[in-house]
Amino acid sequence: MQLNQRKQQVLEAVVEDHIISAEPVSSRTIARKYQLGVSPATIRNEMADLEEMGLIEQPHTSSGRIPSQQGYRYYVDRLMRRSELTEDEEGQIHTVFARQAHELALTVQHTIKLVTRLTDYLVFFSGPQLERSALQQVQLIALAPQRALMVIISETGWVESKLVDFSFPVTGEDLEQVAGVLNEHFRGLTFSQITRTVLSSIYQELSRQRLLVDYVLEVMESLNTSEHSDGLYLGGTRNVLKQPEYQDIQQVRKLLELVESEQTLREILSDANHEGITVRIGRENRQGQVQDCGVITAVYMLGGNIVGAMGLLGPVRMNYARASTVVECITQSLSAFLSSSGNCF
Repeated sequence: MQLNQRKQQVLEAVVEDHIISAEPVSSRTIARKYQLGVSPATIRNEMADLEEMGLIEQPHTSSGRIPSQQGYRYYVDRLMRRSELTEDEEGQIHTVFARQAHELALTVQHTIKLVTRLTDYLVFFSGPQLERSALQQVQLIALAPQRALMVIISETGWVESKLVDFSFPVTGEDLEQVAGVLNEHFRGLTFSQITRTVLSSIYQELSRQRLLVDYVLEVMESLNTSEHSDGLYLGGTRNVLKQPEYQDIQQVRKLLELVESEQTLREILSDANHEGITVRIGRENRQGQVQDCGVITAVYMLGGNIVGAMGLLGPVRMNYARASTVVECITQSLSAFLSSSGNCF
């Protein structure tokens, strides 16, 4: 759909004023605030054309106009200018990722608190996906003749500690040798790649500790189940409830059901584009529960592999320019943090 310059200016004014006010926008308001150099009558004519094209709509008789979902899409694709964060806001983001965090989960929680201060939307993250996480280190620490503490650390900073009870005595020397061989052979492999078949290749090297290796493998296999799949982190629900669209109790109920079930949010994150920011407006979302919402998603990476995703969800009237900038800055910073996090452990 092609619009001339004046129609683009009027549509841009309607979208940006409605984002701020949450109220229908009149031709008089546009003429007064946006100084387009034409009369309110001319703006009314342009708005009538935009309405006929399906880009704006009139929610009530004798009211102003609001953008349609198609109008928001045109704005995001062709009119939206990049929003810039303030130096203070950028500083807050860099501060979070400059911390020597020992767990990615802690960093994500700090990030969510920050995003809820920067935006008025629901923020949600998927944590590192274990099947895509690579092993960084295994530690086996003797606690008793038949008990050891197994500590597994992934490249994403995910840490898991498990008590392992053996049916036979083990020595600190045996545990140290097994851990050393595992680290030598399997550092950098994802957990889904470390299978019993792969481990069989080191049985000869650890023939004396074969039973011990079997115990260790059972623990690692148990961590690669759905029970230990990527976590979902949420924040900002109260922010969204402040939006005028959620003064309706039915809308509040839908939002709370969405947050409580989590499955829809996981599906949204699984749809995140592998390259750059994805903006889905209203009915562009395949999940029925969010077809009256705007959703922005992006993935974060480690070594060229996707390890998680971030999303912002709000009303269709969300500030797409600022929200996109925040999502982009956060996911890029998180990817950079993960790439250098080997120094933190």
